[in-house]
Amino acid sequence: MKYIIQGAGAIGSAIGGFLAKTGFEVTLVSRSDHVEAIRKQNGIFLHTLTGTELQPINATESVPGIPFTDDTVIFQTMKANDTVRSLDDLKTTDPDTPIVCWQNGVENEAVVSKVFKHVYGGAVRFTGTMMKPGETNIAGTGKLIFGPYPQGMDEITGQIAADLARTPFTIITSNSIMQDKWLKLLVNLMSCVKPMVKNASENMDKRIIICRNALKEGIAVLDKAGIKAASTNNTEDSPQKMLENFDNALKLAEGAGQGMELQNSTWQSLAKRKKELENDFYTGVVINLGKKHSIPTPYNEAILFYLHLMAEKDMGPESVGVDDILVKAKELSQK
Repeated sequence: MKYIIQGAGAIGSAIGGFLAKTGFEVTLVSRSDHVEAIRKQNGIFLHTLTGTELQPINATESVPGIPFTDDTVIFQTMKANDTVRSLDDLKTTDPDTPIVCWQNGVENEAVVSKVFKHVYGGAVRFTGTMMKPGETNIAGTGKLIFGPYPQGMDEITGQIAADLARTPFTIITSNSIMQDKWLKLLVNLMSCVKPMVKNASENMDKRIIICRNALKEGIAVLDKAGIKAASTNNTEDSPQKMLENFDNALKLAEGAGQGMELQNSTWQSLAKRKKELENDFYTGVVINLGKKHSIPTPYNEAILFYLHLMAEKDMGPESVGVDDILVKAKELSQK
């Protein structure tokens, strides 16, 4: 297979870099500064627990102009709020081209399937950080879970899995990928809190209150909506198990214990002063479902309220008091 990684930030650059290292033809499609740095240094720097290496790789700013063949596959790795815009760059692409949506959230696949015939959902279960063009930081290991959208299994999945299996990542194929993606959505409800608050390490007890309640609200909403969040291959804890073993669930959500300094997607968006946040595509989804099914979601609403405020006012990460979120959640619960 030949791979085009569209929207190659930290995660996409890592997946693409390791695919290129194993010998596959890979092209990263990314912002101009990232592309320029890769071209100037003749590759992308992969920072992992075992060290740093410069991996030669192709990079460009747009898909048109990239030669396609019958065995070309597109990986979408941009944030969920950029999925609709990403399709403009694919207008001339053959709709039979397989495309895997590796983003957070559960709406990307439905959007892409309006244009492409062979759509696959993907759940990334590791953290990557890219704060400098031409470089990406990851622990070097993690899980990539994917399968045909909305469900099933096919030959293309097996071919892609075989290619990815040559990278350091653990590859898991799913015949009910949206269940896996809803499960990842529950994890995302917790992962956005640490990047928001001041003195996170000193406020662990209060962060636990916020994260646990955000998770409980999410589980209650999905239950009422009749949506199943589950690991189809039993490689991840069930929602109930996450609550029972909450400390471990929170560590995984926050990327703790990986042995190197990593910042997740929310932190990076706030640090880069992004006005649009992908949190609307998971925290926002739970809030909207809660309203539809009359399930209160004050903690998730408080989290999203402050995320929007932080983005609007260019506050940057780690700039909200944890007590502010708690007070807001209490106010919302009393309405």
